[in-house]
Amino acid sequence: MRNTRMLKYFLIGGALLIFLSLAATASAIADTTAPVVTNVVPVNGSTIYTNGGSTIYYQPGNTTPMVIKADYSDEAGGSGVDATSIMVHLDGMNMLSDCPVQTASHVECNATAADLFPGTHDLDIYVYDLAGNGTINHTTLTVSVDNQAPTYSNLTPAAGSTIYTSQLNSTGINDMSALRFDYDIADAAPSSGYSPMSHVNDTSPPSVPGGMISNSSCVKTPTTNPTHYSCQANRASLLHLGTNTFSALLKDKVGNSNYSDPSSVSTYTVVDDVAPAISGITANPATIAASYADPLPTGALSTNLASGINSGTAMVHVDGAMIMTGCIATSTGISCPTPAGLASGSHVIEVMVTDNTGNNARATLSFTTGRPALSLGAPAPRWGSYADYTAGILTVDWTLRNTGSTNARSTTLTCAGNSNGVIMNGPATAILGDIAAGGSASGTLRYEGIVNGGYVVVGSWHTTNTSTALDDLGNLYTYPV
Repeated sequence: MRNTRMLKYFLIGGALLIFLSLAATASAIADTTAPVVTNVVPVNGSTIYTNGGSTIYYQPGNTTPMVIKADYSDEAGGSGVDATSIMVHLDGMNMLSDCPVQTASHVECNATAADLFPGTHDLDIYVYDLAGNGTINHTTLTVSVDNQAPTYSNLTPAAGSTIYTSQLNSTGINDMSALRFDYDIADAAPSSGYSPMSHVNDTSPPSVPGGMISNSSCVKTPTTNPTHYSCQANRASLLHLGTNTFSALLKDKVGNSNYSDPSSVSTYTVVDDVAPAISGITANPATIAASYADPLPTGALSTNLASGINSGTAMVHVDGAMIMTGCIATSTGISCPTPAGLASGSHVIEVMVTDNTGNNARATLSFTTGRPALSLGAPAPRWGSYADYTAGILTVDWTLRNTGSTNARSTTLTCAGNSNGVIMNGPATAILGDIAAGGSASGTLRYEGIVNGGYVVVGSWHTTNTSTALDDLGNLYTYPV
């Protein structure tokens, strides 16, 4: 043992030195427990994959040369690990010398492809403590050759299919009801594992990052079948109308890939089948107008999935007759002059437009022209409270009725003037809003100056009221009521 050899050397020095050496020997003899080796990487029984060249794979992030690691420690109160004693051997006599980390608790040694040729290997880690107690930690590992790229099958939609933009709508990332590219993955044994990527319209896959379908929308489905892959189609940022390519690109953990295999590319035709959306139809005595747009699929990353509005197809009809002159149509809307001389009664505006693929849209608005029939019912005066009575403030309840067949829009009632010094108490105009044909609106007006100091000073007075309203087209009417 190491301390025994030290004792023989010091015996030449004399009695005192002999005593010290004997004391050291006695201390060393007290430590009879060997160090413990833990956390060996690769673990016992591991398989390491190689592609038959220089690439070695063990775990994500590992590189060539592969790193063999271990932790070790001596027992509490022991003599401690001798950091100079650590040795890592492969297959008996092959001691790894490239060990950039070697401390009293941890070692890391690099193993190259020449060290880890295909087959089964013995891995022995030697550790001694300062008392000379040694441990040999023995594990085995297997180096397996994986030189075949993964493959895929059962692609849906099938190559050559037509994809319609109405199929690409989704509520968000990983909407399982949305159109998806699905396929099954296989990797012949021995398999180092695979990393799938789904690319759309890449000229040299996978060199264009913008062509990859968002990884967050690609899942293994179901989780009980981890070899089935599914990617949400509308998450492809380069998808466009017309001819598109889809590439299921597969690469395993040691670099075998199908990137240059023409069979990895499938062709699809994307067609816009969603009609334009018409909104905001308005009409007034001068102009009829509407807005429209050609919508993209909900949640789509690509902005090239709508054919756009054909502004030359936009038109406006009133009661079935097209407005022939004066219309201005753009890619976002149309405006036309309101036909003159529309008779009182109900009318229908119809707006039509087509996108560049030929999808048609139509929307209508019904409106009524003609003078609303407004009349004020018999007012009912009252004292609102005793305080109003003593203050000479009289409340008059009223009801304004629309007895005609035409809606009264934006209706107002205004007190235009009073006699005998009576004045309004509060706003002179009431904003009533819309009163439908056959409907009514009610409210109050307040007057003061009728009583002074508790005595009636005005025996009678009269007030003049007016009302205004619009018909559905926006024509303004004024009524003495």
